[in-house]
Amino acid sequence: MKGGFSIFGFLFSVKDQGKVQGPLAKTENRKQETENRIMTEPTAEVPIRRYLQGRLEETRDLVVVEEPLEIRLAGEPFQVLMRLPGLEKELALGFLFTEGIIQNLSEVITLHFCGTATDPLLPPNVVDVSLSEAALARRGRRHLEVAYSSCGLCAKEAVSEILRTVAPVESALAVTPDELLSLMARMQEAQTIFRATGGSHGVALAAPGRDPFLMAEDVGRHNAMDKVIGRALLQKRDLTAMVALLSGRISLEMALKAARAGIPILAAVSAPTTMALELAQELHLTLAGFVRDRRLNIYSHPERIRI
Repeated sequence: MKGGFSIFGFLFSVKDQGKVQGPLAKTENRKQETENRIMTEPTAEVPIRRYLQGRLEETRDLVVVEEPLEIRLAGEPFQVLMRLPGLEKELALGFLFTEGIIQNLSEVITLHFCGTATDPLLPPNVVDVSLSEAALARRGRRHLEVAYSSCGLCAKEAVSEILRTVAPVESALAVTPDELLSLMARMQEAQTIFRATGGSHGVALAAPGRDPFLMAEDVGRHNAMDKVIGRALLQKRDLTAMVALLSGRISLEMALKAARAGIPILAAVSAPTTMALELAQELHLTLAGFVRDRRLNIYSHPERIRI
């Protein structure tokens, strides 16, 4: 459609973004302003019926906002992510980095998000990225790990395929159990959207005893990881000297994103999967699970956890 794009049934049109004219202008414009505001805010208030102690009452509740973000490469559609609004540039940058398409920030020529002064004509919910030719040549290798559930590869074949292109993590970082527990508590305290809605995942990047403490929340744990890694890249942080902290479990994809970024320690409040463990062992990635309540389990490369 000229002037707009369709994503999973969502239709956005640039020509529809103007103010409504006529006798219904005030009502319609107020509705449009509300819709535009929801597109950029992480939570929305909705009416609900709550059952509590035998009684049913009508009230309102906060829910987390989920919306599509299209990543374009030099104007060409590349990937759609369902995400929580905010940190759109960081999400796109982190996604391209952890998918192995860019290897460093110098391969990004331009990075535009809709509604910015640099490119006000981009449709809503679109990030357009121009990459170097070397980065563009890597597009064919993307999403190998996303396709495992339907491509017929077994776990061993999948890990072997990844090891062809991803180098083992090299880092001298070491932390104590108490430092990990303290960082995890700080990450959970920083999950303001989760506390308000119960509907978001959190990921943080931190180094024990020093700043920065980088935090991101999203409806998808993969998006939260990409957002926080994108923030670190833009700030030119040394990812090999940082710990990644997750609010959920450690899947193969999360372990792979950490390894590609060079992050040496991945800690979570929940458990890892078997494929995540196998990959972490091969890529020299330290995995710590159930990091809460003054305890944790070390699943791989324990040498980075000083007892």
